[in-house]
Amino acid sequence: MSKKYYRFFWGFLKRQENWLNEMADKGYRLVRTGRAWYEFEDCEPGKYRYAVEFVGEKSEQNAKEYASFLEDYGYRVLFKNLNLDYSVAKAVFRPWAKKGGKIATTGGSYNKELLLVEKENDGKPFELHTTEDDIREYKKTIRKPWIFSIATILIVILISFGSIFLAKTFGIESTRSATRIGYVGNEGYSSWTGRYTSLDGTMKKSIHPKTDVLHIEVRTDAGIISIEIQDEDGNVIFDEYDIGTASFDVAVTGKVVVRIIADSHKGSFSIE
Repeated sequence: MSKKYYRFFWGFLKRQENWLNEMADKGYRLVRTGRAWYEFEDCEPGKYRYAVEFVGEKSEQNAKEYASFLEDYGYRVLFKNLNLDYSVAKAVFRPWAKKGGKIATTGGSYNKELLLVEKENDGKPFELHTTEDDIREYKKTIRKPWIFSIATILIVILISFGSIFLAKTFGIESTRSATRIGYVGNEGYSSWTGRYTSLDGTMKKSIHPKTDVLHIEVRTDAGIISIEIQDEDGNVIFDEYDIGTASFDVAVTGKVVVRIIADSHKGSFSIE
């Protein structure tokens, strides 16, 4: 009788290996795997041992050759995915991989980054790497994608915080809690424009006018739009509620903060 279990271990290879051995101790032998499932059949408890091997750095051909090498030793081998990805056609660049394995494609080596290796239990520890040099080299191999992933995350975080810092330093700030449908706009250093099918909620942006007059144009086809403008000291210098199709000129002396409040508004605005 077969049983299917849904599990996913991400990059925790030892945890996956321990779980497979625990299942074997309970009398379950692995027969098939999927993206996030494992299928077992009944067997004598403790009859089999499992090891999980990372081969994501290898080319498709090298990974198959290594699997065949293990099978020649009498081991049974199943390929398994490291990531949870259901792409039909995809190519992934792996800068940490060896030559020939840097480009992984769906149908090739992508989603075949692991080998689940099975042997009959002979009472000895199941170790695929036994010499110190081999163990050291394998640890370097499995460490590289982790280091690359962490470095990538840190770079993204630094870029995000850097963008926020630059925006605040140079006064280029915008916030929104609005639902925008069919929105096409431009948020520049000294202007702000937008046209849309529907705008609902609040948006705020800082603007640095090029002249001492800020020109505002609003087109209203439906709904309500209101605009408030504050100077650098927080004083309200413009405040119009439920604006129809209209235009305004507002005297300014420097940076201003514009707040737009819309209620199912259809139309456009231009502030520059």
